[in-house]
Amino acid sequence: MTHFGPVRIRTCIGRSACLLRRAAAACALLMLAAAAPAQPRFDFDRTPGHLPKTVLPSRYTIVLDLDPAAERFSGKATITLRLRETVPAILLHAHELTAQGVTLRTSGGDRRLVVQADSQAQTWRLVPEDGLPLAAGDATLEVAWDGAVQRSGSGLFRAPYGGSQPGAMLATQLEAVFARMVFPAFDEPSFRAVFELSVRAPAELQVLANTGETAVVDEGGKRLHRFAPTPPMPSYLVALAVGRFDALAGQAAGVPLRILTAPGKAAQGAYALSVTQQVLPYYTEYFGLPYALPKLDQLAVPSTRFGAMEDWGLISYAESTLLFDPARSNTFTRRRIFSTVAHEVAHQWFGNLVTAASWEEIWLNEAFATWMEEKATERFNPDWNIALRRRGPIDDAMTRDAGSSTRAIRSGAVPEDRVFDVFDDITYVKGGAVLAMLEQWIGPQAFQRGLAAYMAERRFSNATAGDLWHHIGRASGEDVTAVAASWTDQPGFPLVEASERCEDGRTRLELSQQRFMLDGRPAPGLWKLPLVLRHGDSTQALLMDSERSTLMLPGCPDTPTLLNPGGEGFYRVAYAPATQAALLKSFPRLPATAQATLLADTLALAQAGRVPMAALLDLLAELPRVQGAGRPALVAQARRAIGFLDETLAGSPAEAALHAAARALLAPELATLGWQPLEYESSEIEALRSGLITDLAHHGDTATLEQARLLFDADASGRQPLPAALRSAVVQAVGRHADTARFEILLGRLKAATSEEDRWLYASAAAQAPEPALVRRLLALSLDGSLPANIATSLPQLVGSSPRHTALAYGFVVEQFPRLAELAGPMFGARAWLLPGSAAGFDQQAAADRLRADQQRLVGAPGKAPAERVATRIELKARVRAAEALRLQPALEAFAARLAAR
Repeated sequence: MTHFGPVRIRTCIGRSACLLRRAAAACALLMLAAAAPAQPRFDFDRTPGHLPKTVLPSRYTIVLDLDPAAERFSGKATITLRLRETVPAILLHAHELTAQGVTLRTSGGDRRLVVQADSQAQTWRLVPEDGLPLAAGDATLEVAWDGAVQRSGSGLFRAPYGGSQPGAMLATQLEAVFARMVFPAFDEPSFRAVFELSVRAPAELQVLANTGETAVVDEGGKRLHRFAPTPPMPSYLVALAVGRFDALAGQAAGVPLRILTAPGKAAQGAYALSVTQQVLPYYTEYFGLPYALPKLDQLAVPSTRFGAMEDWGLISYAESTLLFDPARSNTFTRRRIFSTVAHEVAHQWFGNLVTAASWEEIWLNEAFATWMEEKATERFNPDWNIALRRRGPIDDAMTRDAGSSTRAIRSGAVPEDRVFDVFDDITYVKGGAVLAMLEQWIGPQAFQRGLAAYMAERRFSNATAGDLWHHIGRASGEDVTAVAASWTDQPGFPLVEASERCEDGRTRLELSQQRFMLDGRPAPGLWKLPLVLRHGDSTQALLMDSERSTLMLPGCPDTPTLLNPGGEGFYRVAYAPATQAALLKSFPRLPATAQATLLADTLALAQAGRVPMAALLDLLAELPRVQGAGRPALVAQARRAIGFLDETLAGSPAEAALHAAARALLAPELATLGWQPLEYESSEIEALRSGLITDLAHHGDTATLEQARLLFDADASGRQPLPAALRSAVVQAVGRHADTARFEILLGRLKAATSEEDRWLYASAAAQAPEPALVRRLLALSLDGSLPANIATSLPQLVGSSPRHTALAYGFVVEQFPRLAELAGPMFGARAWLLPGSAAGFDQQAAADRLRADQQRLVGAPGKAPAERVATRIELKARVRAAEALRLQPALEAFAARLAAR
């Protein structure tokens, strides 16, 4: 038996009161013998970056001449500097800008500077024309330039829109390294400065910026719009927009709010406005600090951009993540809007008020925004079952983290040409899950106190992980740094193996941990693991930091001891065979979160070859017996598991049996729900029905497909519009089996769509068409200019997600790569993801090898990480296919027969 020293144990987690006590006997685990090396606190001079720390900007005064109808723009800036020492030149960022003159003004006079541009480093080296060094002291840099308006969603870009009032707007996306495409800047997060912006634009247009407008000066056919200075902030948070906007106004926490849209769409911002009115006061109270600016605008960009950007005071969104049309949008759109708005508004504290010191620490921005987004969802939408719904993205992140393509949350140096490699599921999802796990271990009140202290001390400045853990450690009295570092500074996560037996009226629970790898290869790793277990009616939170531990627990309950019963832990659990059998028997009676965790862990263990995939089928066979509010989310999880098998077994002897098994599980669910949405049914029921229709059509359920076609045809003919709750599911179902006539309807609607939501819907539906000739016609739209760049460059990925068309999509990208790469642009690493995105449907080792080779040839080193991520998943499917394609067929047939007999 392992020796256990004193440990703080929290019992009765959840609805009951949480009691703290010291224990030296049962339910104790040895605490750390020594703390991990401290993570350093923020120090500007030691912060990683490309630029030297010898020249510091404190203020930018910028005037831009912008016109959505023009291909180029121009600008002038006055940058207030402090030279900390004598330097031979000034180095700052500028990319795809043409200098029109640079002067340095000091107390000793004016100096003309010569621009030495380095396109690879994306910098200007400003060298004195007279050849003499620049003395230490205060100075003002005056620079003029012009640049190009971008076609893709980075830098300053054009976003065209159609509808009854067609036109175009200009918008910006400057994170991570695109401010330098709009104005010369010290374009790294640690160089905070004040920005005072002015924009000259055609007189009939409006201009938006981070701060409020202070003056408008008429200049004939143009107007000069001046804006209030910002607080000190990094260059990537600067935001501008020029165009015609409709607005929906409101207020929350004393802050004026606006949702801004293309003409005619303001009413669709009502839901986003209501979300903001919920989360802004909530965050203000939680952090103990008010929102820092005098206004908060949120802009729906009608095309071109992906995702959303938290620019301080002017958050911008892809239209489909901000606008809700009651006549067309469904519950998934509503949830997407809530989570995106909650995430971006959280950034007004995490990221804006306190900024990550460098891209190496970007998880401080993104993981915390993800974590707060989930807290807000649980608070304001408890019926959405976020504790269960978060399993999907967490399981995807764990699948990657259990493979060779993973990295640590804090993974060291981040080259600028690969900066978007760290804007990934390890940063967002794993980071957010680790924070939730640490909060559970520390306790929510201490965690909140630590965060409030962190915010108060680091506001209007930068921070590192060391700053965060310093404050949370002080608030909790725990060695948080040591525990957190084991999760943020090494890749992967543990597999906890658990076995138990009854001895003299007590349960002997034996635990061990090792790094979980899907390929079965041994890998180093030891975690300081906040472990939660449910034993009988008691739930306990412990800290496990050794490879093996033994616990003696009171009594021998009928239900085995559950590990990670609430699903907050970022680890997998493998139970001994007898325990797994007992859990299978009691599965319908387990808490919903424990059911979800058991399903997820069993699938992962089967993927790793530790148990047969039939073990997953045994659990899925119990799903019809499960009742309660968590049932829709559990069915969604079952659908995801079947989806993995569908990708893996395509074209194998087990494919037909898998489709039959899926129909046997899902068709009774849809029959119970019916097709007609009820007026007051829950969001979860609407989501369940939609998912069932889509999946049953995919798996060839004749009755579902016939009904979907009837509804689609009635809508297409104008006889009966599709209900909003069914529209997406019906369109997707019909797209999967579309004949030429229905494909023409989908294609026509895609081209005519005036909203991003419709474009994505019809593009994804058309991409599933069964005939290669039809899909080739869709791919041709990538390059003919008829679609916005974000949709156009995503078509190969949409087509490639279907195994039957992956080779077609992949070949198209290889053949057209130069044109697609130019159109895709650099945002979110779009160029680097073109080929891997199209390869996702492959399931053979040779395809993974080819992807790596082609990506190296076409993209080079900046494309390695995206290719490796997709190649690793292809290899996972290849291993599972080799192991299961033959032996799983009879198990699937027995599964379907078993369900049919009930």
